[in-house]
Amino acid sequence: MAITDSITLQGKQVPYEIARIDVDDLVLDPKNPRIDYLLGHRFGPNPSQDDVLEALWEKDQVKALAASIEANGGVREHVIVQRLSDGTMVVREGNCRTASSKKLKLQNPGDNRYDRIPAKIFDANLSEDDVAVMMANEHVAKKISWDPYSQAKSIHELHNISGKTYDWLVNNLRLSRSKVSEFLSAYEAMTSFLQVHSDPQFINRFSLFHEMMRKKGLKSRYDEDIDGFREKFFNWVAKKRLHEPGQVRRLESIILDADAEEALSTTGFAAAEAVLSAKDPTIGSDLFTNIKRATEALKNAPMTEVRELQAGDPQKVILLRNLSRALEDIATMAGVKL
Repeated sequence: MAITDSITLQGKQVPYEIARIDVDDLVLDPKNPRIDYLLGHRFGPNPSQDDVLEALWEKDQVKALAASIEANGGVREHVIVQRLSDGTMVVREGNCRTASSKKLKLQNPGDNRYDRIPAKIFDANLSEDDVAVMMANEHVAKKISWDPYSQAKSIHELHNISGKTYDWLVNNLRLSRSKVSEFLSAYEAMTSFLQVHSDPQFINRFSLFHEMMRKKGLKSRYDEDIDGFREKFFNWVAKKRLHEPGQVRRLESIILDADAEEALSTTGFAAAEAVLSAKDPTIGSDLFTNIKRATEALKNAPMTEVRELQAGDPQKVILLRNLSRALEDIATMAGVKL
């Protein structure tokens, strides 16, 4: 007799069976958000099972997962499978574990540790909406998370296809409203980018779009396309002028300077920051940033502080004298006359 259980999904009890399934009977899901764009770009709308397996196996994290499964002597955690009306067993969650097991079985003929996988088996009545909610709960709300692009795609489909409201997304995915908005905006921007630059490798640069949407000034420039910002940003990403989120965080100061923006477009981020540094020595220098702050503080010193110095407050006088000596020392070392 099969072991049965159930979960609460969207306010209803959904039953499932627990069993071990022959890995050869499992069908990898071509709609897996980790690879569906790659599959569509490379193989069109109807990739074969071999195509799906190889696309997953290309990922370093899947190879690492296979090594872990091999060390453990097989898959331990249940995959989620849906038995369709024709009897096909489609893997809804756990495609990477399944692909790893398929590869390990091929690489180790006669080793039966990879022949079968523990699975929770749902029936054909499980809707696409149910699957989307289940996957988001598993990989967005919980710690075993997908990469940010796959998370954003899941949130986008829940909102725009399944019709989930912001309140639903916030409450069920345990994300703040601002985080949901960032994911949705970044996914839409990434989708627009991929329509122009379609190479699947660019999906790895999703973090740049996510960071852009976290910066209010940059998001406004993108949404309103101020000074052709969208095309510029797309080109900077495509040409690797921008290649890490920290650069996007510092982008606003560069695009406010025409020379720095030109350097970014023609050469790269380091060249753009060099242009700014030549004009403003505080950029990239903690020392001169602190000197500038101290100078501004001294210029705007409140009279109460000045009176305490006049009254001879010993500790404050010592601080002022130490500052004066430090300035004299660095000027002497640099050969600068104050």
